[in-house]
Amino acid sequence: MKKTLLFMAHPTNDMQDDLTALGRLGLMHISPFQPAKDESIERVQSRIEQLEKAISILDNCDDTEATSSVKVDDYTHQERGEIALLERVIETNGANKELQKQIAELSKDKQWYDSWGNISLDDIKIINSNGIFLKLYEIPEKDLKAIRTQENVQIVGHSNGLAQVVLISEDKETALNYHPIEFPGNSQKEVEQALNDKTAKLSSGKQLLLQLSAQRELLENALDERKRRLKVRTVQYGGIAFHDKVRCWEGYVPESKVSDVTEAADKNGWGYVVSDPQPDDYDSVPTLLHNPKWTDKIKPVMNFMGLVPGYDEIDVSKIFLVFFTFFTGILVGDAGYGLIFFALTLLAHWKSGFVKKIEFGLFYTLSVSIMLWGVLTGTYFGAETLANIPFLKQLQVSQLASFGGDNLRIQQFMFLIGAVHLSIGHIQKGLKYINTVLVIAQVGWVAIVWGLYFMVNKMVLAIPAPEFMPWLFIGGAILVALFSSPGQPLLKGILSSLGNLPLNVINGFSDVISYIRLYAVGLSTVLMASSFNDMAIGDGITTIASGALAVVVLILGHALNMALAAMAVLVHGVRLNMLEYSGHANVEFSGSEYNPFKINKI
Repeated sequence: MKKTLLFMAHPTNDMQDDLTALGRLGLMHISPFQPAKDESIERVQSRIEQLEKAISILDNCDDTEATSSVKVDDYTHQERGEIALLERVIETNGANKELQKQIAELSKDKQWYDSWGNISLDDIKIINSNGIFLKLYEIPEKDLKAIRTQENVQIVGHSNGLAQVVLISEDKETALNYHPIEFPGNSQKEVEQALNDKTAKLSSGKQLLLQLSAQRELLENALDERKRRLKVRTVQYGGIAFHDKVRCWEGYVPESKVSDVTEAADKNGWGYVVSDPQPDDYDSVPTLLHNPKWTDKIKPVMNFMGLVPGYDEIDVSKIFLVFFTFFTGILVGDAGYGLIFFALTLLAHWKSGFVKKIEFGLFYTLSVSIMLWGVLTGTYFGAETLANIPFLKQLQVSQLASFGGDNLRIQQFMFLIGAVHLSIGHIQKGLKYINTVLVIAQVGWVAIVWGLYFMVNKMVLAIPAPEFMPWLFIGGAILVALFSSPGQPLLKGILSSLGNLPLNVINGFSDVISYIRLYAVGLSTVLMASSFNDMAIGDGITTIASGALAVVVLILGHALNMALAAMAVLVHGVRLNMLEYSGHANVEFSGSEYNPFKINKI
């Protein structure tokens, strides 16, 4: 990346063309000097929200409710037609919502009349004016016994399991100990007439929106234009203005694209200063990764976790993908589950029209890894019977087999994976400093990692360590002490390195042991699957009911086990790459992604 200062000598309100040209170039990642604030930005943001709301309204139009066509204006040829269309859509939608609210209230009144009958509100008013007051109640049947003896209480009907009761009294304050039912505000005829009118208006309003939806492209184009304006103005007011005549921006451009930016600057009369970023700038320099196409599969995981290597950090995408795929196979480790994951991915891919998406490639890859490890370990839905089928048994690696394998060797294999993984981290770190003596210090760390591997085998698995193990620690420590701090005086550098060495070795020891989680989680997946099988068919299937129950247990049990295995992949598969390996590769994922100011050409 090259650090670039860009200058445009124009008044503040006359920069749209130049900034649009810069945006269409799409190469400069701009680091704003200040938060972009201006009334024009707020206006554009407000208009974007309105356009998005209007488009959403038209997207949700239900054509099944279409009745007859409604004549609407053609806004595509009107001046500021997109604004008129926007306002018409929002106004109509607001009116429809108000009608729906009114219809809901009228429907309650209609239900009241359906329940209590055609009661004349005028008659009720006349009765009240003569000093007789009626109050309505709906009372549970079990409470009727307590009020039947009251002469001023009449039971007039039943509705929804409740008794309809009328209290007749000359005292307006007299009441039963129940919540009274209020009289509607309008007569039955008025309610029905209003309900019909408003339902017709609502239908007409919905039809209007449906007709307007044919012009939604006008709103979409307007939304794209407002988003372009917002980008331009956000960049514009994020720069520093000098006397309202010159405005300056700071940003970063890929080294291979600097000439494109400078040529555009010369063509448009922009000033510029291009320089190499200094170490103090590294925290703000964006990271642009150049990887082979096959490594794109890991992007969904990296994006989900928000993992972007810093500008001065090594790119771990390739190793992350390879080992994440390998870890996923071990953590799930069931060929049957892998086949189901593959089938579900294929089904989703088919439903999407086999669109090319990175996510599908990732899921296919992980599914195949799970199936391969399941075949090697002889694991098929946790069923030992399936594993012992002659053809499938020939494909097993006997020492890795889930049923009858050598657990000691499997655990040793997991520690071996850890040592290899951590060693690759140090090798990558060494390659970064290939022209300095720091690479020798990383050789020392590789030696220490393998010394830790042999130590873990001895302490955890009781496997005898080779005689040369101490020399790995001694030689590694010497190399680390001598070559880890080349910029400091020799004695000070050695003391500093030796001071940090014990804690780093202890951390390395725990990192190697941490890879045992692959074995533990993979084993738990097999044991859970086997347990569900025993629960379902352990005692045999003797009746149709027991067979149906067995099917339910197998489906729910294995579905739960697959869900837990998928969670284990996110927790442990990512962790071993993100913490243990990346820690040894000195990658803190402190970077920000290269995101240039870009405006698509219309």
